[in-house]
This record gives sequence, C-alpha cells and structure tokens, in this order.
Amino acid sequence: MLRAMTTEQAAQPPFQHLTVIGTGLIGGSLLMAAREAFPELHIRAVDQDENTLQFMSKPNVANAVMRELPSQWEENHLIVLANHLNASYEFLSRLAPQVEGLDITLSDVGSCKRRIFEIGRQMLPEQFIAGHPMAGREFSGVSSATSLLFAGKSWLFCPHAGVKQARFERLQAFVEGLRGIPRTVTPDDHDRYMAYVSHLPQLYSVLLTNLIDRHEPGHLLSYHGGGIDDQLRLAASPHTMWGEVFAENADNLRAVAREMGVMLGEMDDILDAPKLALWFERSNRLHQDFVSLKQNPDKFPTNQVL
Repeated sequence: MLRAMTTEQAAQPPFQHLTVIGTGLIGGSLLMAAREAFPELHIRAVDQDENTLQFMSKPNVANAVMRELPSQWEENHLIVLANHLNASYEFLSRLAPQVEGLDITLSDVGSCKRRIFEIGRQMLPEQFIAGHPMAGREFSGVSSATSLLFAGKSWLFCPHAGVKQARFERLQAFVEGLRGIPRTVTPDDHDRYMAYVSHLPQLYSVLLTNLIDRHEPGHLLSYHGGGIDDQLRLAASPHTMWGEVFAENADNLRAVAREMGVMLGEMDDILDAPKLALWFERSNRLHQDFVSLKQNPDKFPTNQVL
C-alpha cells in the first residue's frame, strides 16, 4: 500500500546521488518524480540528444546534464539504465569496471529481464538489480514524461543471491518514494508474465490495425467506437520501442500467441453456442477482480523469494 511521506522523509533520500542514463519517457519521468520526492537528491541526466538534455536542464529537474558518461562516480549513488534493451546492455558493460566495489547500485527499466539479469550477475554480482516499472504511455520521448507515471504502479525487481538485503531495501525505499510499489519476481516468470499482460496486447493491437488497413481504413474508422479507440492508442507505440522486446522475448510471445490462435480457431464452433456465454462470464469476472485489485494494491500476491 502507498505510504504518505513526511517532509523529513522526503528530505532524506535513500541515495545521495541519482544518475539516469537515457531520458525518454521512463527516464524523464523518473527524474521528475525523484526531484519531487527527494528535493535534496543530486540528480544527473545523461543523454546524447541535445533537445532532451535542454528539457532536463530546466529548473527543479536535473542538477547536471551530460552527453557522455562521467569519468568518475560518486559513492552513495543509484544509476538507472533507461535505454532500449541493447543500449542498456552496452552501458552496463561499460559501467561495470568503473563502479565495481563502490557504494553504487545499478538498475534498469527494461521490459525483458532474463538476459540483463545474467549480464548483471556476471559483471556486478553485488551491485546490479534488474528492474521494470509497470508504467508507460503510448507515446515515447521526454515530452510525454510526467512525475506521476509510477504512482500506484508495480515496479518489478529481479534481485539475485549476491545482492545484500540492505542494498535492495534502499532501492525499494527509493521506488516507494516515487509512489511505486516494489515487488520481486524471477527473470523467467517476469518474461513469461509480460508475454501475456504486455507484449501480446501490444502485438494484437498492431495485428488488428493492420487488418483494418486492408479494408478501406478511412471508411471503417469513420464508424469507430470506444473499443477501437483503446486499440489505436496501443498501436501508436513505435517499433523502436517494441522491436527489441519482441525479439528478445520471442519464445514466450510465440507460445502465448499460439495459445490465442487455438482459441480463435474455436470461434467457428462457439459463436452461437452456450460456451460463448461462459467465455463472457469468465471475462467479466476477471475484469471485476482486476478493478478490485487496482483499488487495493496491498492485496497484490506476496513477493517471490529468489
């Protein structure tokens, strides 16, 4: 459950320094939320895009903006990789020899966890904690960033055995300060779960809109209703955001897509049959349970022990 923070708590961040590498939607929102939650935190933004850095250099966002990684790192520091997947792997490889053994915690925000979990365990076994905030919007870029992005949203972590509990607790306290809800999950389960609740819905929206595109889309969409509105919102997400994700989690995504394909294959037999009513009943019940869970986030399943 979200806990209200006192002024004294807000002035005492779990880390003295925060560096976010990659300041698009997630990274930019992280910087904004951290500034609001921890006014005394020293914040640095690293990004190669000059326009993005100008946005981040506005008052009350970042203390410093840089186009390249610094040559030295302060201790008592949290570094968050907020890039696309492949870029995060590259940055982690570059950072590991610079920060190994220091009081510096590294994490990331990527939507696939198996590969970066293994890279982090090999390179920084005591310092890297793979993470994934379950928050986002259909539009990428820092112009869509908001300090409220993580409020009431799960923030999934995959800590491995080499990470001491005290380090993980500091990271959890930081997320709670952003009004997020830290939870733990294994990397394998994470990627399998995402195939169902994140990756397949995105792929489905692309398939549906491509189907419409084959049949006079301007005419069809002139009759749009609320149902297609939600799908079009997802379909606005760019390939640059999703291409690497689909490639990396292809095994889970293919399995889930095949499962849905079997269900679609049953439609000819059940459209006029009682089974369809049962499908609707199950769907309605799941939606009601989901709404109840969102209203009571403290009832989320217990964190997994890794």
